[in-house]
Amino acid sequence: MIPFTRRELQNAWRGALAASRVPQRTNPHRLLLFYAVECGLKSVYLKQQNANTIDGDIADKLKHDLNRIMALLCVGKEYLLPVGLSLPAINHTKKPRPCDAGSLNQVWRYGGSLINGADIQIEQQLEKINQWIAKEIK
Repeated sequence: MIPFTRRELQNAWRGALAASRVPQRTNPHRLLLFYAVECGLKSVYLKQQNANTIDGDIADKLKHDLNRIMALLCVGKEYLLPVGLSLPAINHTKKPRPCDAGSLNQVWRYGGSLINGADIQIEQQLEKINQWIAKEIK
């Protein structure tokens, strides 16, 4: 992994968040929203660790699992993303495809949609997390 500074992560958070805010989100906008939260949470993590740079070791520890990062940050449970999410079955399997907070970036990157319109619920939760991040970054 290429090392990045806390300031760069904060700038990435702001930029991705701004780009995700459109009247009607589609998967590319949701993906930017997801990455905004990821960058923001990682910036807060660095701040809590009194560190300025994210490197391969920290990145391997945090990965893309937003719930894992929030647990490490001791964020309240009201901010955690729901568990037990799934995508519709692929035609020949008849079984829904499970996913979690660490794989939402794949869902939206590859054009998937969550069952029961959960994409909207996740968007709202990601916005709530962004509000928390904004308070922590100050």
